[in-house]
Amino acid sequence: MEMKQFRYLRCLKWYLFFIPLFYCGLVQAEEIADYGNLFPLQVDQIAPDFIQKYQLIWTSVILLVVIAYAVYRLIRHKDSILLSTMGAGMIAFFNEGNLEVLVHVTQPANAMLPVFWNYGMPMGLGLGIGYVAIFPVVSYIAYRYLKKGLNTKGFIILWAAIALSNMAMEVPGIAMGEQYVYQPPQMLTIMGFPLYNVWINATSWLFGGVLMYFFVPVLTGWKRPLISLLPFFAFAAGWGIMDVPIVCALNIAGMPAWGQWTLWFISLGLSILILITLHNIVAITSKSRWKLPWATSDSEVAT
Repeated sequence: MEMKQFRYLRCLKWYLFFIPLFYCGLVQAEEIADYGNLFPLQVDQIAPDFIQKYQLIWTSVILLVVIAYAVYRLIRHKDSILLSTMGAGMIAFFNEGNLEVLVHVTQPANAMLPVFWNYGMPMGLGLGIGYVAIFPVVSYIAYRYLKKGLNTKGFIILWAAIALSNMAMEVPGIAMGEQYVYQPPQMLTIMGFPLYNVWINATSWLFGGVLMYFFVPVLTGWKRPLISLLPFFAFAAGWGIMDVPIVCALNIAGMPAWGQWTLWFISLGLSILILITLHNIVAITSKSRWKLPWATSDSEVAT
């Protein structure tokens, strides 16, 4: 049984490696008329300076706290994992542009300190700093809890905590006005924030923690920086699966309302299916929990 799991995981490792490459290649290969211009630069979407400065300052504070915590873990507990994960957010940030086109997000025309332009829309530094800060720490925390061992209740609570934290970060930012906007029509939003983001993001971040749980023990020495790829691979896989029905609902011409809601529930169903699968392979109460040759004890956090 263990050897079968080992072979399966080796295949999964290469599958996850090629997902982002295939995804990026697919996006580049698309030759749809006006692709990327479904919602071009909204010249009248002007964010007030104080909102942009607030975003920049707030995300910078979060990043400094994350870095300080990573250094603390390294010095006090000889744990270099969080520091090794810091590149995940930067990779995800530069992939953000394609996702925004697909789900109709627009950035302000006067974005402060743009890092790059997404089909004519400037992607501000504050957004990039937020990605660099949040991406690694969420998957790292999920990884730490998984290493300690979670039963079914604990697994659900962890997912719910990630989902609520995602809403706490994004809803206020969207509610402020023109900082970034999910262009209507969107299905079931809270103050402009589509709820499909909750289960897609939370499940993807938790998936990142699961990948770290399995692969961190073997990514040692010079391979340590490769840990940064794990949360990104999980996010690319999560959005590449759960987001497909949402993208279809938002972009297929003439899609009726009942069809949009059907696809919305299909996306939710895919999230539940992925969560059940992740639970079954990592929860300590699961009868089908994976036991791998390199796995450490539940009470140990690999460094």
